[in-house]
Amino acid sequence: MLLVSVTLSAAALAAALAGIIPAGLALAVAGLVAAARAATLLLRRDGAACWHRPVSAGLGFCGVSTAAAGLAAWLAPHAMLTDVPLPAELPLIGLFFVAGTLLIGLFHLPGQAATYVGRIRRLLDGAGIGVILFFIAWLVVFEAAGLKGAALTAVLVASVAVGSAVVGTMRAAPIQPGAVLRGAGILVMIIAQTALVLILDYHLDQAWLLVAGVPLVAGPLLAGRELPPGQPEPPAATTTDGSFARYPLLALPLAGALVAAAYHLVVAGHFDPVSAVLAIVGVVIIAVREALAVADVRQYARWLAEREARFRALVAGSADVTMMLDDTLVVRWQSPAAARRLGLADADVLGHPLLDRVHPDETDAVETALTSGDTLIEARFGDGFGVWRETEWSVSDQRADPSVRAVVVHVRDISQRRQLEHALAQAARSDHLTGLANRTELRRLLADRTAPCVLVVLGLDGLTSVNQLRGHEVGDAVLVEAARRLRAALSPGEQAARLTSDQFAVLTAGGAVHAQMTASRLLTLLSDPYPVLGVSSHLSASAGLAEHAPGDTDALSRAELALQRSRQLGPAQPPQWYDEATATLLRRRLTIEQDLPGALTRGELDLLFQPVVELPSGRVVGLEATPRWRRAGLGPVPDTEFLPVADQLGLHHDLGTWLLAAAGRQLSNFAAVQGPPLWLALTVSPALLAADGFVDLLAATGFPPSRLVVQFTVPEPALPDLVDRLTAVRTLGARVSLDGFGVQATSLSLLRRLPLDLVRVDRRTFAGAETPVVAAVVNLARQLGVEVAVNDVRDDQELTTITAAGCRLAQGSLFCATSVPERLEAYLDAQRTTR
Repeated sequence: MLLVSVTLSAAALAAALAGIIPAGLALAVAGLVAAARAATLLLRRDGAACWHRPVSAGLGFCGVSTAAAGLAAWLAPHAMLTDVPLPAELPLIGLFFVAGTLLIGLFHLPGQAATYVGRIRRLLDGAGIGVILFFIAWLVVFEAAGLKGAALTAVLVASVAVGSAVVGTMRAAPIQPGAVLRGAGILVMIIAQTALVLILDYHLDQAWLLVAGVPLVAGPLLAGRELPPGQPEPPAATTTDGSFARYPLLALPLAGALVAAAYHLVVAGHFDPVSAVLAIVGVVIIAVREALAVADVRQYARWLAEREARFRALVAGSADVTMMLDDTLVVRWQSPAAARRLGLADADVLGHPLLDRVHPDETDAVETALTSGDTLIEARFGDGFGVWRETEWSVSDQRADPSVRAVVVHVRDISQRRQLEHALAQAARSDHLTGLANRTELRRLLADRTAPCVLVVLGLDGLTSVNQLRGHEVGDAVLVEAARRLRAALSPGEQAARLTSDQFAVLTAGGAVHAQMTASRLLTLLSDPYPVLGVSSHLSASAGLAEHAPGDTDALSRAELALQRSRQLGPAQPPQWYDEATATLLRRRLTIEQDLPGALTRGELDLLFQPVVELPSGRVVGLEATPRWRRAGLGPVPDTEFLPVADQLGLHHDLGTWLLAAAGRQLSNFAAVQGPPLWLALTVSPALLAADGFVDLLAATGFPPSRLVVQFTVPEPALPDLVDRLTAVRTLGARVSLDGFGVQATSLSLLRRLPLDLVRVDRRTFAGAETPVVAAVVNLARQLGVEVAVNDVRDDQELTTITAAGCRLAQGSLFCATSVPERLEAYLDAQRTTR
């Protein structure tokens, strides 16, 4: 379309220059071609940017006006009345429409003011410049030339339009790449339309029409260059502030007007009415423009004040300290919270590198993290009192933002959280009563050994009698004294641990002879009387030994089997080493591995249940389902014995499918007795949790997800995608529970990352603990959005402690032991009757 229009217009003008056709007819043809192209553009721009529609309309008006002027110039000499003047009003009317529509389009270009008030200000800027320039031209040229009528109006309109076009083009140029070409095309068409008015008004020769015709044809090529339909040019990035502060828009024209007015007053001695009117109009335009500018400035100032007030309120109330750094990591600003949270005055921080406040051992690592773009950094930070605090930094590089131009660092003091994490980690690794390492920590120590060693497991016989006869306080004191004796007797490099209530372990790096002598010596120490709390308690001790090699995972179980053999032999026995005689228990495991694959087919699996009670109401809100295996020759095999074997044999999927289906059927039976819906907690083995089809299995069994609690222990090592798997379980509608918290090592950071609803805490974690200790654990979990359930509650004292601490859920033999479904139905019916 562009090629056709250019060819036809150029052909018409060339024919006129060659004298083949009259100039007026050539101009009419070029105008009609331009109007036709503009109409086509207008129809095709429905989905494009708003700039195209008014510009397309302006091009159409330009073409129609040009065609009308050319036809008038061509037909006028042949009219019946030869003295009829050429109609200059036709292109003058066209000038109004052309200038108006093209300026509307220009002020819709990207980069212009976002509001209509801003666009009016831009238009007033242009109008003011145009009036002032026309005022100068009137005083210097036009007044003496006697300009009047259509010519006067056309020049005035052109002056205003040219000024507005220049202002609009300057404003859009930094944003819109094609703004300069479009603005040049608009200026060419406005000037050419004005020239057309002057040619017709002054009855110039028709050859002058070609002088105006060429720019009238070339102008639309610049102003209306095509874009693909519906795809406007993407605006480029800008760094301008949206104002003309760097351009003397009105200053230079006003100065010129003053000089011209002074010159005219000296020469002519007076001002005619036209110049007076122009001066008044120019003053009014400038006054209105400045009034709008003042209103915009006031509105912008109010917006800035409100924004600053909100910013100060947010910063002042934040628990984090915000600092802004320059390119050299020097602090240029810090929030008021720095003094309140870290005791840092502005004089201590501003103008100094932030790294000066970082612990020397971590300076290089922090600098590397800041320069490499890390968004989360942990470092020790020196406060205003000379104390190194554990902090967490959230870093945001906003140097590319013109309103910020800084690296923003949010510093949060996490010292208390780190202390709590350390305390919890220490509690998870150590025995809360004696302070020795617990079973989990001992397993870790064994796994980390790179050289052969011997594990000695010691058992205190008679501790149950001491607890029953003298009380648990005395029994605990005996255990503390036994731990003290072990510590005092250890050689360098040896490690003691407490395994159960009456079992200890010692890891020694010496050979078999040294281990035998150490075990005998420890037996003597532990068998001595225990004069504690005003009474003397007498215990006997037994010992079992097993060798441990790097990579061995059964040394602890072998040593415990040896201890059991020593206890079976009776008191006062020498330490017993693990031998083949103790392999009887291993045969049981082998039998389980052989017979377990057919247990489902033979129907040897059933479910046991234990209620979960809501404290302090005593209402049963949920159940924990535990599978049990009944096998001739083995007796009842608990889940803790056969489920690990099932994982190793790859039976976890089949067992999981059966468990969900059987639990769902039984839960429906319980609902008929209990009334309100109960949720069901099912323990998922690590292998089943790691299976690819685990979530699909939950969805396919038809078990109501809203009543299911998926219970798991953190695998060692943890699954890489554990968070994603648990999130998928919660998305399905089920809840997630972490089992064994406090018994195994579970860090606070892991609790923070995992999507949990419930944490099951073993009673051993709270055994002997005061209420504030229990309350601290419960409150910690609640702060993380996790509910706490205490498992294996056995007596009223434990119940009182956990209830006072605010724990809401509990289960254990104090309420109801793990039972078959029939017995549990009777329990639920009794609960419903009593309530």
